[in-house]
Amino acid sequence: MLVYYLQMLDTPEEKIRFEQIYLKYRGLMYHVADSILHDRQEAEDAVHNAFLRILKKFSKFQNTPAKDLAPQIVVIARNEAISLLRKRKDTDPLEDWGGFAETAEEVSDYHALVDTFTRLPQTYRAAMEMKLLLGYSDGEIAAKLGLSKKAVSVRISRGRQLLRDIVEREGFLMDA
Repeated sequence: MLVYYLQMLDTPEEKIRFEQIYLKYRGLMYHVADSILHDRQEAEDAVHNAFLRILKKFSKFQNTPAKDLAPQIVVIARNEAISLLRKRKDTDPLEDWGGFAETAEEVSDYHALVDTFTRLPQTYRAAMEMKLLLGYSDGEIAAKLGLSKKAVSVRISRGRQLLRDIVEREGFLMDA
């Protein structure tokens, strides 16, 4: 696949930079997509779509500092996986959950929570996604984002509080 993507770029510098991004983040992107979709083929499709989105706006990623790149790429992969999940939902809404959701109301509540989560500022959302969705420790998140463990802990704490505030303000009830 890498060869296919590289053919879409013009300069040797772009090709080198894209190859670095591809080799470094494809596993993480797949993990994120698979944790949402729980289907190997669809996760691969989501990663492919994410790389196509990155290629479309590659000039934006060329000069992005390494510490800011991982969260952006994770969000792109996550969004592509959610998009595929929504397309799948159009055919059979309860099949997506593998028995997790028993009623349409639970599926609706889940989507409302996900939509609420996506409105958090990127600073907090990236750390929270890595912690809650990917199961990384604060130390692993700190290493990936180039932050201290304390900064990661603060971001997660503030992100949770912002999420609570949004939920309370909009009257979305959540059991926690």
